Amino acid sequence: MAEAERRGPLEDLTVIDCTRALAGPYGAGLLADLGARVIKIEPPTGDGYRNIPPFLPDYAPVYKEEVEGGTDFGAPFAAVNRNKRSVCLDLKDEAHKEVFLKLCDQADAVVENMRSGVMDRLGLGYDVISARNPKIVYACVRGFGDPRTGESPYADWPSLDAAAQSFGGLVYANDGLVTPAFADIFPGTLMALGVVSAIHSAQRTGEGQFLDVAMYDAMMAFQKMAVARYSFTGQPDPSGLQRGLTLYPFDLFPTRDGRIAIAVAQPRHWDLLCAAMERADLMTDERSISNEARLKNVDWVEEQICAWTTQHTRVEIMEKLDGNIPLGPVQSMEDIYKDPHVEARGMLEAVQPGGDNPEITLAAMPIKFTGTPTTLYQKPPTLGEHTAEVLAEFGIEIG
Repeated sequence: MAEAERRGPLEDLTVIDCTRALAGPYGAGLLADLGARVIKIEPPTGDGYRNIPPFLPDYAPVYKEEVEGGTDFGAPFAAVNRNKRSVCLDLKDEAHKEVFLKLCDQADAVVENMRSGVMDRLGLGYDVISARNPKIVYACVRGFGDPRTGESPYADWPSLDAAAQSFGGLVYANDGLVTPAFADIFPGTLMALGVVSAIHSAQRTGEGQFLDVAMYDAMMAFQKMAVARYSFTGQPDPSGLQRGLTLYPFDLFPTRDGRIAIAVAQPRHWDLLCAAMERADLMTDERSISNEARLKNVDWVEEQICAWTTQHTRVEIMEKLDGNIPLGPVQSMEDIYKDPHVEARGMLEAVQPGGDNPEITLAAMPIKFTGTPTTLYQKPPTLGEHTAEVLAEFGIEIG
């Protein structure tokens, strides 16, 4: 069961979270998981991500007047909005705008992922907020960035994960979309890193700043090696190639009960693999004696390895290699829930979502601190659940 105390290395920070859907909430969620006080600002209709299934038994959609102790969110919303409190404000209402600005007056950062210009047109953009709070860090995720950091011909276009993956080369590289929504998750992660970095600077200089992460840019940064290889060779990587381009074996191999990843990074790894396969000849064969030779003869090398892996289960291969080289069985979430590593590392945390629902388990913070441990302390909030509580805490009244 989750604890009730907020803690972590960022527990002295306050973040006003105007994000919605996945990219922004994921980044703000990382800050919340690291201990920051994150106040999620939602319109009267709520973050639309609340209405994406699966749902718990007593789910009531946001348009219902009262949740009555149950939940008004599905699993995707819960995953990235735990450890946050929800305040419902209509940012088109003048009184609510003033409440929002007063919250920002006392905050270290405000984050959003709306289309370029939306917050400015509401009179709540960076220029307005920073004039009142010069130390504020204003961070956003946009599909193609914000004009403040660089004009894009696509700046006004909306973007979702599939579009950004396609623009940024990830779909080409994998011959298909990468799941889960990587062009949301990675930009959100970069935004969180940017927020922490900018707050560090503001604490030193007394001046905040604006920062943005374009989803397109993030996909390019994720493929730094592919960018460099194109510069070196003038040729794009082959589309949909799953095996490694610089090391081999660095691939997925079939077994009797699924697939297993085997990654050889050092000459000794190759020798250990050959020994486990009882194929000492592969250590000296000109087609496989070195990494360069294996890359030139990759199809033949793959055949040799597959001839061995297909005779064994994933567990048998793991036992034979005994942790001597990098490998990993291709696991489903059912497998992951049973893996002793997950329990040992505390990577599943339980929380009671409300009503008569049973406890749910969510992925824990993967950064493990010895001095400032983090915790799942706050269940995913229902819409506006903490409006009165937060405004009282900040000493704000709605006029």
